[in-house]
Formats: sequence, C-alpha cells, structure tokens
Amino acid sequence: MRSLGGRIEARTFYFFALVIASFAVACSSLLDFDQFEVGALDDAGSNVTDTGSPDGGDTPDASDTDDGGCFDPAGFGGRGCWRCAPTNQDEILNACTASDFVPFDNAARIAGYDPNTPQPPLVDGGPTPPPFDAGAPPPPVDDAGPAPTAAPCPLNLPNPVMILGATGFPMDVIAKAMGSAAPGAGATMYYSEKSSCVGVASRILNTPKLSGEIVYYDSAGTARKCTLEEEHPADINLSALFADSCAGQEGLSQNVQLPPDVQDLLGPVNPIMLATPKTSTELVISAEAAYKVYGFGAASGVAPWTDELYIFRRTASSANQQTVARSLGLPIGGLRGRDSSGSSNMKNALQFSDNPVKTIGISASEIVDINRDVMKALAFQHFGQKVGFYPDSSPGAFNRRNVRDGHYFLWIPLHVLVRTVAGDPVAAQNLVLEANGATATARNAAVKLLAYVMVNRQEAPVKSVDLFGALKVVGNVPQCAMRVTRAKEGAPLTPFEPSLRCDCAFEAASPGETPAGCQSCTESSTCPASRPTCSFGYCE
Repeated sequence: MRSLGGRIEARTFYFFALVIASFAVACSSLLDFDQFEVGALDDAGSNVTDTGSPDGGDTPDASDTDDGGCFDPAGFGGRGCWRCAPTNQDEILNACTASDFVPFDNAARIAGYDPNTPQPPLVDGGPTPPPFDAGAPPPPVDDAGPAPTAAPCPLNLPNPVMILGATGFPMDVIAKAMGSAAPGAGATMYYSEKSSCVGVASRILNTPKLSGEIVYYDSAGTARKCTLEEEHPADINLSALFADSCAGQEGLSQNVQLPPDVQDLLGPVNPIMLATPKTSTELVISAEAAYKVYGFGAASGVAPWTDELYIFRRTASSANQQTVARSLGLPIGGLRGRDSSGSSNMKNALQFSDNPVKTIGISASEIVDINRDVMKALAFQHFGQKVGFYPDSSPGAFNRRNVRDGHYFLWIPLHVLVRTVAGDPVAAQNLVLEANGATATARNAAVKLLAYVMVNRQEAPVKSVDLFGALKVVGNVPQCAMRVTRAKEGAPLTPFEPSLRCDCAFEAASPGETPAGCQSCTESSTCPASRPTCSFGYCE
C-alpha cells in the first residue's frame, strides 16, 4: 500500500467506516458518492475546480498514476486523495469526499515558511495587549437590594439525579426527553453549574457537592431555581475536558487519574473554531499559519493577522484554548493576542472590531453557529492536510459531516463522569433523598438511563422530543453520529464505530433534511439487510 507521505490531501464523507470490502473499492456513504467531482471553494462559496499547488509545488509526480488502488491521484484538482476506508489519521485527514474544501498555501501566505520546520521555536514576544473590554454593564434600573433566596428544592419528585459540572448539554431538552413526570420513568434533574475541572474534582475527590442555589428541571424542561438546605453528592459530573487536563487544579494532584470505578462516558462533540467577523474575506487558515499567529503574534508573518490588538484568545483554563493550543503544539497558557474576557465576549470582540480584515479569534460552535450573521468559522487545514475544511460539508450547512468523519480536526467531546458497579452507572449514596422516598434501586436506574441518554448510547423515554435538533442548534454532534474519536484534546484521530448509530436521525433533525437512502422505522424487522437496525427512528 502506498504511503501517503504528506502528499495526499482530500476529504472523506462521513460514512468512510461503513464498508469498504475491497482494497480497490472507492469510499461510499449514505448519500451516493460513488461518482462526484471534487473542487475547491471559491470566494463566492461555489465548488469549482482548483489545480493550484499547495505549499508551493507539492503536486503528484508522474509515478502517481491511478492503479486502481487506494490512492486516487486525480482527486481534488490533482492533489490526490485516499479512497479506501481510513485506518489512521493521515488517511482520515486526506480521504476522498464530496465536501467543499479550501486550500491554504503555506508557502505563499507565511513569510519565510520552511516546510521542514512547520513549528519553529517560539521567542519572547514581550507583553501581550490588555484584555478586550466589552464596556461596563448598564446600571441597574433601581436598587431593589439583594435578590430573594430561592425556595427550598423539592426533593420528593420522581427519581432525583444530582448533576454538577460544565455547561454544554441542552439540559432543558434532555429533561423533557427523560419524561420525569411519571414515577418510575426517566429522572428529575437537579443541576449545579461549575467549571470543567470542578466537575472532575467533584467526581474524584467527592467535593464540592451540590449546595446552595441550584436549578431543577420540571417535566416540561423548565429550569426552576431552588435552594438546597443540605449538601448532596453528585450522581453525574460534567466536563468539557479530559480529566488529566485538570492536573494541579481544584485540589487535584499533578497526576490525575480517574478511580477504577469511575467511567468517562464521551458525550456530544463540540467543534472549536478559528473565527473571523462575517465581513472578513478570509476563508481558511492552516495549522502552520495558526501556530505562527498565536505563537508569534505581531511577528507571525501571516497577513492579515499581524496586529495583536485584533488577535483574540481565551485563557489557559478555557477548553477552547486548550484544544487549539494542544492541536497546534503551543503552550496552553502562552498564546499571543488579547484575552476576549469570556466566551460570549468573543462574539462582541469580532462583531464590533473596527478592523475586521485583521481580526481573528478562538470560539466554539455554541457561539459561532447562533451568530452566523455576524461571525463565521474559517476552514481549517491541519498539519499533513493539504486543504482546509469547514465543520460542515459547506459553509451554509448544519450537518457537521467534516467533524464526524475527521476532515475537520478541531473539536472536543463533552464528558459524563459516573461511578459504576459491574460496569453500570449508579447513583451516589444519598441518605437525604432516600429518606424522602427515593430508593437506591430506582435512582441507580435513573442515573444509568440519564447518563446513557446524555451520551446517546440509549434512546430517551420520550421519543417525540427532538434531542438531536437541540444539539444541532448549538453545533454539537452526538457520539452515535461520529466516525472518529480521540483520547485527549488535540490528540490524533482514530476510526470509531458507535454501539448505537444515528446518522439518519441526526441529519434529518432540524435544521436539516432526511438524506436519500434513509428509511424511517419503528422496529428493526422492517429494515433492509443493508441497514438492519432501527435506531432513533431510522434504519441504520
């Protein structure tokens, strides 16, 4: 088999792992992509043929002929692509696909670029600019004094489950899907919002616990504030970081390891984005260029991003910044540029920039996707990849195909941390809840069901609730629609096959449409042999 050697640069559709029975068979997918034309995306957003040479001359030579094997030299304007089932990151990044792509020419765009040293040693760039100031908050309408204390939490609701940790999950929709109204079904969710590493510490150290003012969700998914009169250990902890990324924080040791009885269930994938104002004419950035921009700042030599007043970053505790830094090979706390002063403020920094051409920032799908009218994600071309890809198959889509199949490299999974017995998630011992009638057996079942619903290992009790649509709104991807996985932020991609699949259901959820070839179902007996399992309402 031919070694890619960094010369193949293309893309694969999200079902690269479905079936490739023969070494010489091209990749296929849910949509029929046995025949397609591949081209680069022009400034107008159309798919046009591109025969340019990325990195100044790295084009296939005469020996790169189509021998009917896995390497297709004609793919992507003569750059070539991998058309068999990918088995490693190089093949994943450079597999054939019908998605739009945009090449970033490192040789032409990065001053003094040396392909032999894509990550040159960093130098002291001096002090960074002051943080972004979004302006003072508006004064209060009147001085009404401190807000009244929320009423005591009702702890006698069906199957109470205590949750502590990071945001990112559509908790209101999950609560509706769990059907907590009926005793013996679903779960009643009580949630205390904390940072990722506090969530990790709570699971490992059993502290902090839920206390004080929190929210609980009623059967309609409405969040209601309430006050816990006693501390309650968390049944489920949430994080946007792998546990070992929290080393030395929140009372954790420098060698963070989850206890043997704690399982890290990977939840929905959250795409991280290098974003610009909507009016910027830039479409793509490479890992090599981003390394220079965030490693060297004003001295990056990557126009137009050479003014640190317009290069926005987060902080070392941000999962977004950790993902970008680890992906680029930069120190987590050493990125150049201005602190945006929060995730939401990144949108303001980009939207209200007085020089949008020079402006770039680190953000995530839950910010960018709901603000596509004022900001946009750049296509990203990772190390060893010769063209860049958007998170979606095209800039205007919401299918996250390039995240799902590995063409788009920048993403992190959310994490659901649970204690297990014999491999099954169980509730924490809670004498207060048990005194209110919540039996340990019922709570164990509720915790297991809720944890598996949150990570899409199991369908929710109320199937009419559009849980996938809720994930789409914030740009996240359920694990059941993923075809790649990773072991840490920025770690290499590897092929992945979920235990329960939902490709059709995810694409069909709003905003989107049911792809050709997807058949709705209520039971597996009605599904064809090619898609034998009824999963989330479709044959998979």
